[in-house]
Amino acid sequence: MWEGFVLDRRVSRWCVRQWHRHPMVDAAAVVFATWTPVWMLGFMAMAAAGIGLSGTWHVQAVRHAIAAVLAAIAVRMVNEPVTRRFARPRPFEELAVLPLVGHGRGGSFPSNHASGAFALAMAMAAVPVYGPILCLLAVLVSMARIYGGLHHVTDVVAGALHGALFGSVAGLCCM
Repeated sequence: MWEGFVLDRRVSRWCVRQWHRHPMVDAAAVVFATWTPVWMLGFMAMAAAGIGLSGTWHVQAVRHAIAAVLAAIAVRMVNEPVTRRFARPRPFEELAVLPLVGHGRGGSFPSNHASGAFALAMAMAAVPVYGPILCLLAVLVSMARIYGGLHHVTDVVAGALHGALFGSVAGLCCM
């Protein structure tokens, strides 16, 4: 089924060719692919604590943070049967290389990291200061997962769209 996705193969091969040629890019990809979800939760906790927010945004940020976590949990629960159904190999498996970030085999589609990151970001998008930061972090973790050989472009796009939908609905429920 996945053989027709030429862009996926081209991007994956290009990324692997870049590995070890640019050690700082490799290191940044490993850090973003590994630690961005933790940073996102930290920023959400700061928002919920009201750090840097004025007026009634503190109370709003708490509601948005709770909705964001619930959206991320819900999107992950929905992703599980989809991942099992498609059983897509990861790029590092198809290219027979070790990924930049250690990871188990299989379950590439859709990207749970992209789904969760975009669910968190979109549910928090309306919160001043924190919304744009979380959106940027969602993009960075998604790019790092592709560059690190853990996901194909279509895995991340599908995960991002799925997460954005869940996050947007959760964010709208807070308004």
